[in-house]
Amino acid sequence: MEIVSRVCRLSRPACLRTISPGTLASASRFIPHVGLRLSRRPLSTDTAGVQTSPLGTPSLLDHGQIPFQAPRSTSAPRGSAVKPPRGAGKLPVSCPGCGALTQDVSPDEAGFYTRSRNTVKKYLRAVEHEARQAPRQDGTVEEELPQEQPALVNEDGEHFERNPSVPNTPIPPPVCDRCHHLTHDSRGVPIAHPSIEDIADSIAESPFSKNYVYHVLDAADFPMSLEPSIYKSLSLAKPRSQNRRSQHPFSSKPSLSFIITRSDLLAPTKEMVDRMMPKLNSILRTSLGRRNQKIRLGNVHLVSSKRGWWTKDIKESIWKRGGGNWLVGKFNVGKSSLFEVLFPKGSGDRAPVYAELQQQQEMDSINDSILNNFIPETSLLPPPQPEVPFPSMPLVSNLPGTTASPIRLPFGNKRGELVDLPGLNRGGLDRFVREEDKLELVMEHRPTVMQYKIGPGQSLLLGGGLVRITPKLDENDPSTIMMAYPFVPLKAHVTSTEKAIGAQKQQLGTGIDSILAEQAGETMASAGKFSLQTDVTKSRAGPVIRAGADAAKLPFQVYATDILIEGVGWIELVCQVRKTRRTSHPPVEAKSLEEHHSTASAVPKAEAVSIESTGFIPFGGSMTVPDAESLDLPEVEIFSPMGKFVGQRPCLDVWQTWNTGKPQKQIRSARPRKPMSGAKKHEKKLHKAAL
Repeated sequence: MEIVSRVCRLSRPACLRTISPGTLASASRFIPHVGLRLSRRPLSTDTAGVQTSPLGTPSLLDHGQIPFQAPRSTSAPRGSAVKPPRGAGKLPVSCPGCGALTQDVSPDEAGFYTRSRNTVKKYLRAVEHEARQAPRQDGTVEEELPQEQPALVNEDGEHFERNPSVPNTPIPPPVCDRCHHLTHDSRGVPIAHPSIEDIADSIAESPFSKNYVYHVLDAADFPMSLEPSIYKSLSLAKPRSQNRRSQHPFSSKPSLSFIITRSDLLAPTKEMVDRMMPKLNSILRTSLGRRNQKIRLGNVHLVSSKRGWWTKDIKESIWKRGGGNWLVGKFNVGKSSLFEVLFPKGSGDRAPVYAELQQQQEMDSINDSILNNFIPETSLLPPPQPEVPFPSMPLVSNLPGTTASPIRLPFGNKRGELVDLPGLNRGGLDRFVREEDKLELVMEHRPTVMQYKIGPGQSLLLGGGLVRITPKLDENDPSTIMMAYPFVPLKAHVTSTEKAIGAQKQQLGTGIDSILAEQAGETMASAGKFSLQTDVTKSRAGPVIRAGADAAKLPFQVYATDILIEGVGWIELVCQVRKTRRTSHPPVEAKSLEEHHSTASAVPKAEAVSIESTGFIPFGGSMTVPDAESLDLPEVEIFSPMGKFVGQRPCLDVWQTWNTGKPQKQIRSARPRKPMSGAKKHEKKLHKAAL
């Protein structure tokens, strides 16, 4: 088998840039634009003579990714290593921004380097200079022969000399063209997202005996970013139960911890976010399913990469524990930004360890390191990046699927490594949005939230019709209204229900700005009816209760809920109901997961989708359930593309937390206004006294 590295020179013809199937498997299974998981099983041939994978999808050879050449010999033993050709080590083995292996076949794919870029030329000159200064095996140093440099002429016709100096400071490896365009031009194409089975195969190939998995969740749509079957899919260690006598059995399987990122969206201070931990634990326990209802959740962390909440503690635990640490989660949950703050860099108490590492690297020969850079054919993971005190961090971008391949950064002189894995698939709501408006679905920071009042016969539109929320209110009672607080980056608009239907189905020129793609209105369907079941009377009627009134004797009750939009954010809905309006049917009761599965035919469409896709019960869990004396609960009906991408959780009351929980330094007391009563009489007295 003729094997040529993906980092060969650009001048080589494309027909000679071939890669053996073993080298391809060792590169990565997360190849851009190809939704195919490379397997160790051989390819099969269908009736049309096209090579297909065991999953039935066309192989990489059919997509034009890598030219195929018939093998010349099959005598190479299994498990042998592939040595890159001479000069292949000049470019980095993989891109430090997205993790894709270096290649020169497809300029539009991840991992392609244009050697005429200034950063790439500067890096290649620095590597070549270090290679010349490095000692050979016989102890001699290659002398750089003086060469006559052609005279350079500027625009004015003046001659000047070339600056042959090479900087002494180490130059970080450059990123590929795709990462370069994402950073400077904000343009790029997302990759094909791997499956949970691909992640499990990658963790199984870890070189460390101890591995730790961090399941990264997003606070914006928590718990819709959860993988309910993660314990079973990744073959993780069994969690401990709540029994105080239970002991954690020894297991060589990886352990799991949950990290909820972007917690600064929930409250302005760290202490307020920590007080939400019991509610989030209850929601998470319900989302994990019936089998995990009694597990301990002492492994949940509420962090904020932007403000540094609880990231230092996790970083220290990663440094002390070592081993393989894997970040698993769906795309755009904040794994890459979290990776930057969790990686133990060479500062503080860790500086002596990295100083010893640098001394060892100086003793080693650079030429030997290049020649011994073998890539095993049977490895399913890309090679780790060189260990340095302050390495280049993965690229942080709003593009879904920025990370193309696992990024392995070792630390602590081979003590352990932190691995950033590509994101799992997360819905697909962007398919119904115009190409130029897809970035509006990503909430980079907390938006400016306003209060919207929805009366009878009105609806709330998000994104000009991407999601429509229609309350089920009594039109004979105009005093009953519903308030909405959209924590989403989309534009909100309240209009009549008839006009909202026409705008969502793209059948009426309403003049409302819409981000819907063409023919997206034909896919709109009902996601079901959602009840407002969380009692927030105490927080909403706080001034009345603080004045001495009993909450149980108030003539009204306030109910709320959080409507989740997958990958976008949530909308907090609040409605006040008078106690004089009694119900004509029995109250709603909480249903367990067993009852939901037994009555699957009676479950609304949105409820069934939420249980299967997200694993949590929209109408059950830790929600407050009314008793026999309760009132008729307000409801809303939600319409979304294909009736999907919508969920529900108990209301976290974030709006009240932000309004009443601002730090004192942010509350500016205005200067009191001068009283005007008797001002003219006082001026007359002063005037007479002056005379």
